[in-house]
Amino acid sequence: MYAPPGPALPGARRRRGGTALPKQPERSLASALPGALSITALCTALAEPAWLRVHGGTCPRQELGVADVLGYIDEELIKDYCINSQTILLLRVIAAFCFLGILCSLTAFLLDVFGPKHPALKITRRYAFAHILTVLQCATVIGFCYWASELILSLQQQHKKYHGSLIYVTFAISFYLVAGAGGASILATAASLLRHYPTEEEEQALELLSEMEESSETFPADYDIANQFQPPPAYTP
Repeated sequence: MYAPPGPALPGARRRRGGTALPKQPERSLASALPGALSITALCTALAEPAWLRVHGGTCPRQELGVADVLGYIDEELIKDYCINSQTILLLRVIAAFCFLGILCSLTAFLLDVFGPKHPALKITRRYAFAHILTVLQCATVIGFCYWASELILSLQQQHKKYHGSLIYVTFAISFYLVAGAGGASILATAASLLRHYPTEEEEQALELLSEMEESSETFPADYDIANQFQPPPAYTP
């Protein structure tokens, strides 16, 4: 005769409310915040008309920027020797690199916020390729700004308003905004590169354990494994 089945052992029950496996999130708030600052600074620099300040010379304008060469160009700026064809080209190149910097910084920000699992996007985010490109573009803009300031200074020195006029060209707010955007992107790059990530073997082990946990959760909450091995009822003549 078989004895009636006793109560199931506590360890024989599958529980759905167990401790979840630790998962490595791909999102990075530490990289996203400097990336957002970089985007804001670059957009503000493009909208701000003051890139270079001109002191002395025949140019009546005290501030020049990329807004003066995008779209319609005031002919008075050329007649008053504020800018020439080479300066116009440089300012347009500066605007183009600013747009590229905004695009790269926005891409990096979205990768940091959403943390996609696709292998190519994961590598791009972990090694901060978009942030690094933003830094390089900001550095390029700074270099072209210096070149444009030298050209404008040379143009003003060739056309002095007075014989003993002191002529010099300085950088305005947009220049420093671009420099700040580059610094913010450097911080975002450091936050991404210094973060610890699991190795490929560890990621595969975590995925396998996660799949096993998900398969165990398919049983009902009150399911008892001991029910599968209960003996038949007792024999009665």
